Amino acid sequence: ADDDDDDDDDDLSDDEEEVCPPGCEPALYERVCELRLKRLEQEDVYAEFQKSIEALKKDNDALIKKEKALDAALLETDRDIESFQNEKQRKLNELDVVVVLHLSQLRLLNERGQLPAELAECLVFTHDGLEQLAARIGELADEKVELRRRQKDLRRKKEALAKERKGKVARNAELEARAVDVQMLKFGQEVDLDALNSYTVNKSAEELREKVTMLDQKQQRALAQWEVRLKQAKADLIRATQQSTQALERVAQLLAAQAQLEGTLNKTQKAGSAISVPSSGQEEALERGRLVQMVKLQGTEIDALKVEINMLRRKGGHVYSSAPAAPAAIE
Repeated sequence: ADDDDDDDDDDLSDDEEEVCPPGCEPALYERVCELRLKRLEQEDVYAEFQKSIEALKKDNDALIKKEKALDAALLETDRDIESFQNEKQRKLNELDVVVVLHLSQLRLLNERGQLPAELAECLVFTHDGLEQLAARIGELADEKVELRRRQKDLRRKKEALAKERKGKVARNAELEARAVDVQMLKFGQEVDLDALNSYTVNKSAEELREKVTMLDQKQQRALAQWEVRLKQAKADLIRATQQSTQALERVAQLLAAQAQLEGTLNKTQKAGSAISVPSSGQEEALERGRLVQMVKLQGTEIDALKVEINMLRRKGGHVYSSAPAAPAAIE
């Protein structure tokens, strides 16, 4: 039962979240909801891609390790083959070979123009190969001259490139310092441009996000203004209620005083008619006139307070007071 209640609460909260906020255009709200769903789908796809990339990275690392192992084995095999070839050639060179030569083919003569007694140190070589080696001496001299000329050219190019590199490095440092200054002035911190370039920007989503942000800020400002107005209206209502209550209390007091005066006046009239007490008629008339004048003034003040109460009621104030006592009838 508790789980069902939790599910119901979740459903209710989801329904409340899906309600379009007041003051927001339904089309814009629907568009934001669609973009939010698309963003969630893109996040799921991105997560799947990340998993695939991680798996491919692991496979790639394993293959790289295998490749390194194979390269090491291949290099070892090449070394073994080269060592075997050298050993084979050395063994072949140790073999004795009989070569038949004519005397015209011998070019090794001593100082006396005779053949040496021992030919163990002699080398058998072809006539064409000897001519090629002789020609190669001149070719090597020409190549040496050409290499020296190229070396001079490369040195000059190296010096020019070194100077150009220094200028480029100084220019790059100046541009980086300027870029950092601009970023600090604009954003208050350095921005990683590589990470920024790696992100893909959706212009429509950014525009809608900016519109939603502006609309949210506008609604927040309007809500703050209405809250201020509501506080002011509540304060005005409390003030009007207090004034109305005070006016009603004053009316009740005046009505009670008027009733008391009218009762006193009636008693005086009854006592004057029932008991014959020697008194001056002029004093009685003055006292009666004073009481009548006081009753008229209180009536005028009551009417003014009633008008003020009606005005406060039209403004929306609520008046709470005890019912005033009913005035006594004047006989």
